[in-house]
Amino acid sequence: MLKAGKPKVERINLTQKQNFLFNFDLKPVELENYLDEYLIGQKEAKGIIATKICTHFHKAKNLLLKSHRLDNVGFIKNNIIIIGPTGVGKTYTLKLIAHKLGVPFAKGDATKYSETGYVGGDVEDLIRDLYYEADGDLEKARFGIVYLDEIDKIASPGDIIGPDVSRTGVQRALLKLLEETQVEIRTPQEGLQMLEFPEENRNKKGKTTLNTKYILFVVSGAFQGLEEIIKKRLKKQSLGFLSEIEKKEEQKINYLKFVTPEDLVNYGFEREFVGRFPVIAVFDPLTEEELFEILANPNNVIVLNKKRDFKVYGIDLAFTDSAFREIAKEALKEGTGARALARILERILIPFERTLPSYQINILGVTEELVKDPEGYLRAMLSNPESQKWDEAYREAIFAERDRIHLYLEKKKTQNQKLPLEITPKRLNLLFDIYKSEEVEVTHALEELSSIYRQVKAYEGSFSKRNQIQAIFTDEAIDYVMEEVLKRDQGVFTFCERALARLEYTFSFLKETTKRNRFYITKMAFLDQDKFLEELLKS
Repeated sequence: MLKAGKPKVERINLTQKQNFLFNFDLKPVELENYLDEYLIGQKEAKGIIATKICTHFHKAKNLLLKSHRLDNVGFIKNNIIIIGPTGVGKTYTLKLIAHKLGVPFAKGDATKYSETGYVGGDVEDLIRDLYYEADGDLEKARFGIVYLDEIDKIASPGDIIGPDVSRTGVQRALLKLLEETQVEIRTPQEGLQMLEFPEENRNKKGKTTLNTKYILFVVSGAFQGLEEIIKKRLKKQSLGFLSEIEKKEEQKINYLKFVTPEDLVNYGFEREFVGRFPVIAVFDPLTEEELFEILANPNNVIVLNKKRDFKVYGIDLAFTDSAFREIAKEALKEGTGARALARILERILIPFERTLPSYQINILGVTEELVKDPEGYLRAMLSNPESQKWDEAYREAIFAERDRIHLYLEKKKTQNQKLPLEITPKRLNLLFDIYKSEEVEVTHALEELSSIYRQVKAYEGSFSKRNQIQAIFTDEAIDYVMEEVLKRDQGVFTFCERALARLEYTFSFLKETTKRNRFYITKMAFLDQDKFLEELLKS
């Protein structure tokens, strides 16, 4: 039950142990760059969302770090309305942000709720879900994100007789949550007890409550029909530039970009409800090129999940660019955005997933030919499994995948995004090996490779300190160590200790006799130590 009256001001001690905000220093551009790793297109919407979410948490941090005399100063939240068609990445964007920030994330469907006191879900359950997502950590839950989808479905048409408990009623019920109120946290068992023994539980004290002051709310929907409202308003205003644009048939206007709060009121939302959302972000429909880029992105979970499906049968799956372009073309016709990509991939590949595990076939290169006629391609494979055609298709696909990773890394460089380590040709091969063997996003593969690199540099420092010298591993030596520990599934320190143990005496001897302190550890030190020592002594 929502509680009326002045909200209780709770003291929050912003300490390193208790709150993630203590070390929060993420900048809007950094968050936007992170979204770019996974989400194709939507540049304007990503910029708005990344900026306002970063600002929300920085503002909360600033307020909490100030003296308590400022606690009662109004805190206006950057609650966000996201407008856009299905399958363009609205939910995915918020999940990525919550993951990056490390905050709890609760998602709900607006159509499941009704006004408090009526049959249907209670909107306060959203806050309780957030508490459970935070594993019962009250401090963490206070800075979570609540995401409510299908919000356009609770807009009231205005012609309903009697109480509209599932539309306008839900809007009214959300109002206090959107600003600040106390929500009592109940476990499912407590909820049942309240129903069975209401008198006994009515006056129970010591309940856990969660304050919504710093919880960020994001709502989204496709808003069918809103475009017509906007178009009508713009035509009434006789905007000259709009008339000029409309005359050009090739120019398709996204009228949702011109949305105003008044348009949302006319759509069926309470003025007070719209006022609680000062930020509006509009997602564009995906183009055929963007659908292709989604598939070609080496962080794309749709393609990676399909590869994992085949991997369980020991079959390695790879895709050519032309196959992705054909899939993107088909997906555009369906008009459901990125969701169509997953459906088309399943439709094309299920016959292979069902049949190939029964044959001694462990590779499959997905080409344009396969996409256009999967059944015919499968019949040809089974009738002549020894044909070189299948190996050639797989090789073409593998080269295409490697090129896509190279392009991904080059793009990061052009955008001045710093890579965790310099990518030499050898390291690109190692990165691709991790990406293929573990079927993970390239960002994860890059982090794994950079983690091994950091371990090598850490060993370099440890080796230097122990022997009181300056040991410098050459790039070639580092690449060799990284390759070997990946191949052997062995720790860096264990591998290097075994390989370099006999060299320590030589370094100590040279240091004493030649007063030399700096030594370069080359690849030869691992492959042929006698030759390495011979060259070292000569130098």
